[in-house]
Amino acid sequence: MTGCFQENSGIGGKIIRYARLLYSKTLIAGADGNLSIRLDDERILVTASGVHKGIMGHEGLIVVDKEGKQRAGTGQASTEVPMHLAIYNKVQDAMAIIHAHAPWTTAASLKRDYLDLSILAEGRILFPQVKVVPFLPPGSVELAKAAARAAAEGKVFILKAHGVVAWGKSLKEAFCLIEALEHNVKTMALSNYF
Repeated sequence: MTGCFQENSGIGGKIIRYARLLYSKTLIAGADGNLSIRLDDERILVTASGVHKGIMGHEGLIVVDKEGKQRAGTGQASTEVPMHLAIYNKVQDAMAIIHAHAPWTTAASLKRDYLDLSILAEGRILFPQVKVVPFLPPGSVELAKAAARAAAEGKVFILKAHGVVAWGKSLKEAFCLIEALEHNVKTMALSNYF
């Protein structure tokens, strides 16, 4: 399928840039995490499974339809496609989703069932309380349903022992939420709050 992303090379380029940025900020490592963009009502562009996000190119992108069937790309779509599709289906305003394995936030989820960051000025504005979805098997229908419910309640939430998910009108918005959440959680952890 050479050239299958030419029509969306700009969109694919955005996913690649944000994947590399997440990697450079240590919000993901290696092939961790996944990113997607809603192309239209029928299709999403998503990162492939097992692709190192710090060095990926267009070969690391897959197009799937709203049923999760692969429509373009040579790799295998991320195992978290059901979660991405469930969020897009539940939240019409979601145009981009990032799932990162942010270490400080993931570590905090091991100790808490929700995170209250309202003690911090930025936390009070952006994250007064962040939902932690109970641990469910990665890639499972149960996780997809729970993530969709959490996404309907807020733009950022945590998967217990599995990372953080944010959605927005753009990858930039989702990235900024994850980066800010990780910074606030790290600050709280350094204060010995957790």
